Amino acid sequence: MRIFSRWTVTQVARKSRKNPADITEKMDFKVYKTAIYARLSRENQKCEKIETQIEDVKNYINNSYFFEFVDVYADNGYSGTNFQRPEFERLMEDIRNQKINCIIVRDLSRFAREHIGAEDYLNNIFPFLGVRFIAINDGYDNLNIEPQEYFLASFKNLAYSYFAQETSKKVSMAKRELQKQGKFVGSKPPFGYQRDPNDRHNLIIKEDEAVIVREIFNRVANGETTTKIFNDLSQREEKSRIVWSVSTICTILKREIYKGILVQHKTETALYKNEEVHKISDDEQIKVENAAPQIVSPELWDKANAAIAERNLKKHEGIPENPYKNLVFCGKCNKKVSCSFKRKYSKFDFNCERCRNGVFSSMDNMNAMVRNHLKLSENTEITRDFLNQKFEKILIFNRNNIIFIDRGDV
Repeated sequence: MRIFSRWTVTQVARKSRKNPADITEKMDFKVYKTAIYARLSRENQKCEKIETQIEDVKNYINNSYFFEFVDVYADNGYSGTNFQRPEFERLMEDIRNQKINCIIVRDLSRFAREHIGAEDYLNNIFPFLGVRFIAINDGYDNLNIEPQEYFLASFKNLAYSYFAQETSKKVSMAKRELQKQGKFVGSKPPFGYQRDPNDRHNLIIKEDEAVIVREIFNRVANGETTTKIFNDLSQREEKSRIVWSVSTICTILKREIYKGILVQHKTETALYKNEEVHKISDDEQIKVENAAPQIVSPELWDKANAAIAERNLKKHEGIPENPYKNLVFCGKCNKKVSCSFKRKYSKFDFNCERCRNGVFSSMDNMNAMVRNHLKLSENTEITRDFLNQKFEKILIFNRNNIIFIDRGDV
């Protein structure tokens, strides 16, 4: 049950032409527990302040008796093309806990730029939850909406969605063109480089970091392990802008920029489609030679990477093939589950590094669950090809809670 505060207000109506006497009537109004929602995308932060949105809505609230201000929910630097925003999620949680029953935004575009999702919230979710929604500049109020206002709100949401798509496409096209010209468009220069003060899209060597990069390549090429190099670097007193780890050193060794090849467009996403970031295949990445000054020679780069490849080959000798590779996902976050081989026990373990819930299951347990699901005999061999033919995806929550999505179910 929702409990609303109420004001009993005496309203004086305008004089009637038939009866010139003032007509006084009592009307009963709800006082809404009101939230201010504000949003500003990263690209608009230079020309607009989110505080301006908040101040505009506060002024609107202060001019009415019917709104009890509760809290501000501001997503600064988040796109309106999806609803995966921390403050919006906090707002929805407070709505479910009945702390809020009215949302006010400056205009509909601050709420969302994805028309299908926005329509679902405005026409289904908010009415179901008993939430009043007001967009000040659009004159939208779902409490007193007229048919023409509904059409106008739908049209505006569609327009905002189209604008977001076109903006995203134009920004991507502009970036691709710069990348093809060998211009750096990343947010942070790679370790060992800094932006040219005369051209932010050009990279120049940062000598104090480049010395460390050269040291890493030389030591690996001469047979030292990345673990030993990590131990040495982590004990040094000099401050570094990156946190040293074995994986960090391996990433440096793999980056072709250190031999002068600038590689960009490694990942891609379309926020207006609610797409997650996905990797781009090597042949689709944009590689430009001599786009950055070399920190190491191509010969030294090749020698160091050949040493790493040879060491990895020896490291993986005797490890059997993992038939579940790229097939098992975490049931909580829907990310791929890592599978590590324990030489001591000669077995694979599955776990989600993102959720950090530890070991989910062993290979033996997974095989037993597969056989039970498919009603197979104990002697049935489980191979990678066999699993790929049977399953679209395997979701694993814990050792005894595994969901198999068969091919044809999705």
